[in-house]
Amino acid sequence: MPIPSNRRVIGLYGIQAARYYLDIHPEAKLTLLEADDVVGGTWSSKRVYDDFWTQTPVKMAEFSDRPMPPPPPEDQYWGFFPAKYTTQYLESYVDDHVYNGQSIRDRIHFSTPVDGVREEEDGQWVITSQGACLLRAKKLIDATGMTSQPHIPHIPGQETFQGYTIHHKTFGRSTFLKDDAKQNVVVLGGAKSAADVAYASAKAGKNVSWIIRKTGNGPAAFFAPQAMSKRYANSNEGFYNRFMSSFLPNPFGRKGLLARVLHGTWFGRRYLINLWDGFDKGLRALMDYGREEGQEHGFANLEPDTPYVEIVSNDSSGVSTRPDFLSTIATKVQIYRRDVDRLNSHSIILAPEDPEDEELTLPADMLVYCTGWDPVSYLFPSEEAERLGLTIPVPESDPKVQSHWEGLETDADRKVLSDFPYLGEPPPYLKLEPTHTPFRLYKAIAPVHGASNHSVVFLGKMVVGNNFRTAEAQALWTVAYLDGRVDVSESAMQADVANTVAWNRRRYLNKGQLGSWFYFDVVGYADMLLEQLKLSTHRRKGWFRDLMDPCLADDFRGLTAEYKAQYGG
Repeated sequence: MPIPSNRRVIGLYGIQAARYYLDIHPEAKLTLLEADDVVGGTWSSKRVYDDFWTQTPVKMAEFSDRPMPPPPPEDQYWGFFPAKYTTQYLESYVDDHVYNGQSIRDRIHFSTPVDGVREEEDGQWVITSQGACLLRAKKLIDATGMTSQPHIPHIPGQETFQGYTIHHKTFGRSTFLKDDAKQNVVVLGGAKSAADVAYASAKAGKNVSWIIRKTGNGPAAFFAPQAMSKRYANSNEGFYNRFMSSFLPNPFGRKGLLARVLHGTWFGRRYLINLWDGFDKGLRALMDYGREEGQEHGFANLEPDTPYVEIVSNDSSGVSTRPDFLSTIATKVQIYRRDVDRLNSHSIILAPEDPEDEELTLPADMLVYCTGWDPVSYLFPSEEAERLGLTIPVPESDPKVQSHWEGLETDADRKVLSDFPYLGEPPPYLKLEPTHTPFRLYKAIAPVHGASNHSVVFLGKMVVGNNFRTAEAQALWTVAYLDGRVDVSESAMQADVANTVAWNRRRYLNKGQLGSWFYFDVVGYADMLLEQLKLSTHRRKGWFRDLMDPCLADDFRGLTAEYKAQYGG
């Protein structure tokens, strides 16, 4: 029997989608579908572990309507803290929010994997589980995000490997760190998740080999936890404010005088280039990749291939969230920048660095894939996914659709280079051919095709440095969109999408090929969404505070009331 309901929410971003939708429509019939038996997604009790700490500090790693109780001082380092506190916060959050006699938790159908979604001729959405119709809905919010489906690359010999293999998604549930029979741990991948797994394994006394592909994007760029100014409690506060956002080349939101001077004049652009060059050199010196204690372990292999933030970036990033984080990796983890050639029964073989060199064999009892996520949504057939603006493998794309967008994106690219000329001069990097089409969602949320019916949105289909702020901004924008309060022509939406994709490719190089990499642009992106709704209570009083103060969670505290006053319930 299908579950009767009018609204559907799937995934972690759905917690905020549910909260804002019910804030505005408290009597709505809203159902959340969760494949797991716990809430939290990345922060769920099944995925966190003792050495997993947040990359977002106190006062930012929370939602505006309910502050998170700060962890005890001994569990904080410059405001960063163990992920278990976020897990506890989210668990209590879904219990505390009650609408029309039902909490958010009461509305969640746990252990309900969704395997298909289709739109009927009458405009209703049919959601299926195990091939059978689970429910029908007039409106659909897909909040599955970007960290649901592990990406595990093919390595020759995988079928012969007799060691234990996991993706870092299930690392928190694994018990191998306590297993004395598994001493040789191999970590694959270059992002912060790989660093976290390598650190945790080293702290557990394992022999750790960390392998970062030579033919990939390289290692994550590490940031110090402390801010460069006493005005800010940590580096996140020092970075996520409108002053720093003014120095970044992004097309989001209204531009103040500072941003117009910096990006719109020859003098400003020269100043920016020199400033970010100095910033990059300073951070590399602070991280001390050539430190003596790490030389025999290859710590220098963690130095990013391209500039840290600067004008153009190709790296993911991570904060050194504990006092011994980098020193432990430097002294207890062997780091390699080599491609993997193959696996055999109990080892992994690395390809030669040069044709004259020999391959390198490393013992492996345990192989942890920290290799990211599959961005494709398998809820929809490829043709429908492409129509909705979701990414699909390039070979499955309709040539006519690709040709249409390529024309728009070529025109948009000229505008991007006109607005930000320095994006046309990227640093040297290894350019990778795209394997997937980019996400083509209006404001990274809504489909362009069939936008007039305002019946479906996709949340969290982007990579950002603060998912809490982004989730709130997207959720409130989603309510307005589903209620028909975002009125934009299809041609204007297409132009906006093309501009975002073109900018993403220029700004973030390989990382931007999917059109979904907004890592350093959280402030501008959130401001843009709220400005479109003509909301302003998230802005500080006084131009100086608005420019300089860190963008914290409680900035959004008055948005629901302001929205209701402007649009009604």
